Amino acid sequence: MAYAEKVYKVRNGKQTKQYTWRARYKKPDGTWGSEPGFPTKTAAENWGEQQEAAIRAGTWIDPEKLRTPFGKWVEIWKTSVRKRPRTHSSRAYLLDKLLLPEWEFKPLMEVNNVFAVQSWATRSSKPLGPHDPDTVAQARSLLSTILAAAEDAQYIPVNKLFGRRILVGADHVDDGEEEVWAQPDQVFAMDQRMGGVHGLMMVADCYLGFRWGELAGVHKDNCLLKREDKIDGRTFVRHVIRIDPKVGSLHEDPIELDEAGLAAWNAAEDARLAMCREKGWKANRRKAPKSRLEVYLGPPKNKYSAREVDVPEFLVQRLGAHIEAWPHDHPFTTPKGTFWLRGNFSARHLRPAADGREAIPRKRGYAGREGWEPILKGFTMRGARHTHDTWMKDDKVDRALRFLTMGWVPKDIEGTYEHVTPEMRRHRLECLTARWERGQRVALQGAA
Repeated sequence: MAYAEKVYKVRNGKQTKQYTWRARYKKPDGTWGSEPGFPTKTAAENWGEQQEAAIRAGTWIDPEKLRTPFGKWVEIWKTSVRKRPRTHSSRAYLLDKLLLPEWEFKPLMEVNNVFAVQSWATRSSKPLGPHDPDTVAQARSLLSTILAAAEDAQYIPVNKLFGRRILVGADHVDDGEEEVWAQPDQVFAMDQRMGGVHGLMMVADCYLGFRWGELAGVHKDNCLLKREDKIDGRTFVRHVIRIDPKVGSLHEDPIELDEAGLAAWNAAEDARLAMCREKGWKANRRKAPKSRLEVYLGPPKNKYSAREVDVPEFLVQRLGAHIEAWPHDHPFTTPKGTFWLRGNFSARHLRPAADGREAIPRKRGYAGREGWEPILKGFTMRGARHTHDTWMKDDKVDRALRFLTMGWVPKDIEGTYEHVTPEMRRHRLECLTARWERGQRVALQGAA
């Protein structure tokens, strides 16, 4: 049975006549818990009785857990999750730069407050704060994930952020921006500018719809595999690119440097500085990085991403000729055979082709270059994936084949029962070939 007891205030080491009340209640393990700071005996008794009622109902949350500092709970939470290195690095950034500076020493019961989180998000987002609204939105989502784990571990009774839309910066206004997608003639024109394997990569992405990692990591042994189907008793032959379920995607993951990694970096930096001194070059010591970029082949995004995508005939011929002449195992690498990084490929090849570039006049020691007018400003390799799905929808390709081609998860009942037929595949391939031919014709007419 809960009860209340007086707690006298102490001033200068002496007990005074002033006092408050402390609630005493029996915890599930039989020991007595206490909570001080109540102004009246009745308030303390009522609070204690509420705790015992919650214990009997099985809904009790230990007040000590509610007072757990957010930073301390984060360390506990980290031990319960195992994510890809890129996800781990991204979460570490959001915690270090946004969440911990605001909430580290505050108890979970204060963090679990919609109004407080809304206020923090508003203060942190541009133009009031230093962070991009999208970054703050990601941190807000991570905060909800962390509080959901606290709810599961019975540190808080419920995650109040779950299902609540907390507006952040640009969320308040729809700026109308969307991913830039291309028309077939624009794809052909950019291909003409980029040329070689670089143009082929961009064209392949527009006509196959791969994610960047799937395209950059594809192996030649998984290219142009022959498949046969029957349509009205006749053989229908098609060629596919297979995304391997184990090593079908290129990953670029920043890995936090541990002590050994930092020591290795410092040793390499010492060697670089020593070489510069030997050659009489001036060089300053660079600031040690917090992470290194690890590039490796691994599984694609999910089990539905491990798939086979049908290749239109014009691309079969072009890709086949490229693979036959290409000396490396992965057809979409640099000429030296190293993997392209997403940012490097875009900056060196896609951006100038899509956005245009300034002319550089010829001068001694430099042949100069011609200027390019923009073809499609803002176009990206992600935009190429958007392009492919947009084309399929415009060509009325069946939803089942669209989902299969894009590697999407069919979450509804329709996705469970629908299946891809050879007729659907043939229709898609014919439409893509027609688009390529039309794009080539329009682009050449425009150039003339």
